[in-house]
Amino acid sequence: MGKNHRHQKNLKSERSKVKLKAKKPKILPKGQNLTDTSFKVKKIIIREQLKSHELDEIVSRRKLNVKELLTRLQHHNSAVRQEAIKELKEILQNYPPELLSSHLNALLQGISSLALDKERDIRRDTLRVLSLVLSPLSSDQLSPFSEILVSYLRCAMTHINPSIKEDSLAFLDVLVHSCPFLVSRNARKILPNFLDMISSHNHTSTSRQLTTTLSSRNTAIKWRVKVLQRLSSIFNSIINDLRSQKNLKRHSEVRKILVDDDTNCLSFFWGNNLDICNIGADEDEGVLGGAGFSEDDFKRYVKVLVPLMMDSWVEVRPKEVEAEGGSLLSQEAVEMLRVIVKIFMNFLDILEVFDGEEVSEWFGGEVSEGFAKFFGEGFPYGAVKRVERGRKRQGDFGEGDEVGVLQENLGVGVVLAGIVGRRPLGELEREGLEGVVQYVCERLRNWSSNDAPALPILSNFLRILFLKASKNLYGNGVNLGNILRGTISAACRQPKRELQNHLFGILGDIVLDHRLNELQRESSFKNFVKTLPDLLLNENIHDNTIQMLNRAVLQHGTWIRGELAKKQDQIIENAKRIEIIGSPDDKESRLMICNLLHFLDGQIYF
Repeated sequence: MGKNHRHQKNLKSERSKVKLKAKKPKILPKGQNLTDTSFKVKKIIIREQLKSHELDEIVSRRKLNVKELLTRLQHHNSAVRQEAIKELKEILQNYPPELLSSHLNALLQGISSLALDKERDIRRDTLRVLSLVLSPLSSDQLSPFSEILVSYLRCAMTHINPSIKEDSLAFLDVLVHSCPFLVSRNARKILPNFLDMISSHNHTSTSRQLTTTLSSRNTAIKWRVKVLQRLSSIFNSIINDLRSQKNLKRHSEVRKILVDDDTNCLSFFWGNNLDICNIGADEDEGVLGGAGFSEDDFKRYVKVLVPLMMDSWVEVRPKEVEAEGGSLLSQEAVEMLRVIVKIFMNFLDILEVFDGEEVSEWFGGEVSEGFAKFFGEGFPYGAVKRVERGRKRQGDFGEGDEVGVLQENLGVGVVLAGIVGRRPLGELEREGLEGVVQYVCERLRNWSSNDAPALPILSNFLRILFLKASKNLYGNGVNLGNILRGTISAACRQPKRELQNHLFGILGDIVLDHRLNELQRESSFKNFVKTLPDLLLNENIHDNTIQMLNRAVLQHGTWIRGELAKKQDQIIENAKRIEIIGSPDDKESRLMICNLLHFLDGQIYF
């Protein structure tokens, strides 16, 4: 093969290229070939760090004052907002509330706004801090800022975010606990928004219909129970506020200045007294400046709430009513029954404060038939036993725990007895009351220490039944002899027990009320009055019992005279050493005991 001289050509091309000369390395002089490790430092100054705080200024652990923390509550970063609310909480816990009074408006505005925050943890921390702010404040201090709290509460109740709407119930709990007067006096604004949580307006009429929230984490029934529980707390606040106003009017003279076109000067003080006078510039606003809960408000909310509660109960009550032994309820049904009965009892308390015959009659006619129909059938109620996880025995199914719903059963009785009024009873009302009376008689015979939480409701039922409704019940053919006999038997069984003390107080009120002729003609009541002198031989006696005995001697002397004559000497001797409880004048009470016998021997002690 011939050579193509390719190698020679390559060498020639390489030699023809331009050659670049490399620089010779610079050699440092001796002693200078060292690395310089020195560096310069310049401070970074943030403008906020130049601010100085006074020595007595309230600051957090990060040296931030209240104003700076309130500014950070509106920061776009959720971590900054949460840290600011935590530092505010520390300040409120470590400093007296008087020092923060100058920041009250900014505090309530900034903290309440976080009740609408998108982060659940921030909302929960906010409500804790809000509770710390509100708890030490009086009603006069909070009145100027009520609009701030109510506005944010209503925004939370109507928020498009379901989580914020659910947490609005916790917001209400804080207000009810810390400033119930504020809730009561703004009830007209708050109640409609709460009704919107479980119902919607019916476009064809003024009534409402229940709604189902599919996006909620709770079931519709649980959500309604939660809302109705808060409604009950609102009514409790209204009741307490109405009672306080009633007591205030009773103990002080109300002076109102009416303003007309001819009024040029207003005197805010009356004589030498420094009492505040109310200016009647707008008669519709009332004494509370537009916050009073009137009879018209009561009627309006009864008309709206009662159908909603009945519909809620229809959804959870047993579909089939057992003929004997009552009906068994699920846990959700028990909770619904509890809250509905509580609201109806709130209605009765409001009627008691109003003390109006017309509104009471209206209420009885409005709800009596429906309540007896929906809650009288299947009475008394029992609860289905809960089955614990990991335990599935045959005995755990189908059993009722009647003690678990004792308060609810007694509450149904309280409502039925409270709505009787002076009207003729319908068939459903009569059957419902007779069933409750029979149930209470059985409970009195088998009362145990486990039933103690239901004692106030039992006492309330018996007071309403005997002292308020007995005349109408006897007039409608309902005999109360059995339950009166059972009450007397339970009261005389063990006088030192709490149940017996409650029952004895009720029987004493029957003795003192001369209008209860039907009850006082019962043979069991006569026998009870004959045993009253034995109370004067005990080691101690309450002053109210002495007053009751004095009235019994005057009104029922023919029944009690024989027993007093037999024990006259023992009573006089024991009066010298008996311990008298609750007496303003011990000597006068002992003289009253001795003078109970004056019609026997004509002796009067001084």
